[in-house]
Amino acid sequence: MSTNTCKENLTMNQGAAEKKLTIFYTLTAGLGAIASITSGIAWGHWKQTLDQCVGRNCSCILYGIHTPTVFLGGSNYACAWITYGPFIYILISIAMACFHGFRVLFTKKKVVTRTVTAKNEVGETIELHAVQGESTNPLPTAFWITMACITSIFTIYALTHFAIFTDGFLTTCKQYRLALHRQLGFGGTVTPVIHERLACTAIFDFMDYIQPDSGRAYREGFINTGLDLTIGISASFFAWVLFLAASVINIKYAATKV
Repeated sequence: MSTNTCKENLTMNQGAAEKKLTIFYTLTAGLGAIASITSGIAWGHWKQTLDQCVGRNCSCILYGIHTPTVFLGGSNYACAWITYGPFIYILISIAMACFHGFRVLFTKKKVVTRTVTAKNEVGETIELHAVQGESTNPLPTAFWITMACITSIFTIYALTHFAIFTDGFLTTCKQYRLALHRQLGFGGTVTPVIHERLACTAIFDFMDYIQPDSGRAYREGFINTGLDLTIGISASFFAWVLFLAASVINIKYAATKV
């Protein structure tokens, strides 16, 4: 297939690509909001109970630390990053969803026609068929290059957010297994159940109901901490996947002069 034909195909498919990008950016903004909200809920619920360090803030539900006497939270910075970190890509995603959505819905579309010809056995040129499709007005290559760079950066950013969120969750889970073992006072065959068989969501269920409040804090009611954080981690993961997909589309068009 010739270079010109490839360019015609890309031009004709740009409208479909922009529809996909509109959906991807919209979902990314929503998933980022979910990750931020769920993290904030768990952080706010546990901050007073876990913040029992001297001289530093350790109110974070992520990266919790087991000690012989109390269970401490992780650094405040971890929860601040996980809760507020998605805001920047939420704003970018909303802006790009509005941009591509407006172009798909309201801008004048043009019809792209491509006639495919071939020669028969006697050397005559004949028309095989014509391909027609609607496309939005082509965006300049500079736009696609810029967006390819931006979405690639945010793909790495979203992956970092997901990795820290997951690592903090698993660290608290691992540390609270030790605290749970101490609080329940079980031994023997129960020990491997606590440390090896119970899922992290079950460990957080125990934490919800048996973790005592500190002397200066009181938690009103209960939340399902394990489910809350799992939803947040899942949202963070899918936000990364969608940024990766958007990057692939942007790079594809950045690499071709339409």
